[in-house]
Amino acid sequence: MRTTSLDHPTFFQEFGSVFCIIKVSLKDIWEDIWSVLVINLVWTLCMLVVVPGPPATLALYRYANRMAHGEIVDTKDFFREFKTCWGCGWRWGVVVLPISAIFVGDILLSNEKNMSAATFPYMQCFYIALLVIWLLLQTQVLAFMIEQEKPEVKTAFRNSLVMLGKNFPFSIAYYLELILLILIGVVLCMTIFIVGGVLLADIGNRAVLFNLERNKAHSAV
Repeated sequence: MRTTSLDHPTFFQEFGSVFCIIKVSLKDIWEDIWSVLVINLVWTLCMLVVVPGPPATLALYRYANRMAHGEIVDTKDFFREFKTCWGCGWRWGVVVLPISAIFVGDILLSNEKNMSAATFPYMQCFYIALLVIWLLLQTQVLAFMIEQEKPEVKTAFRNSLVMLGKNFPFSIAYYLELILLILIGVVLCMTIFIVGGVLLADIGNRAVLFNLERNKAHSAV
């Protein structure tokens, strides 16, 4: 996906850019829906078991990355990636899972027993927002792990935060539209749980590729 202007886009233009990325990702899902359903089911089961969760997630993002690059992929490619992702996947997992657990614990502890009735709803909302932002950030971290020469977790987090800072209006639009997409998917007969893993991976990869290409074009001017 190419940007047509080197000018600094407005927030509404960024909102449109993210919408176009989501639209292309939905097209990817629809064109290979049966493979997506199988892969998303396997990924969901792996996440429930926990131990194969991080490797399955990285394999999912590698599969989606190849889709974003226009390659033809199927379930065999996912399972092939899954076999090779255990070490790298868990290097990411040992960072993400404990921090996610801390946020979940903060949410559970923010209740009437531990806080005043006037305070705990706001604290719960605050920790829920942090958890959502943290999890959505991983859609870019994982994409960077694949695009980098070396899949280093620390570098991927740094690149994600740098991209967030350099493209702040895009990042705000990206997070808002992903949250809206997830909410719509939940309302539409839990659609987000049927294809959501692959869809978010595709969107995350395309968003990173879009900004890398745009930043490269800016630096060339």
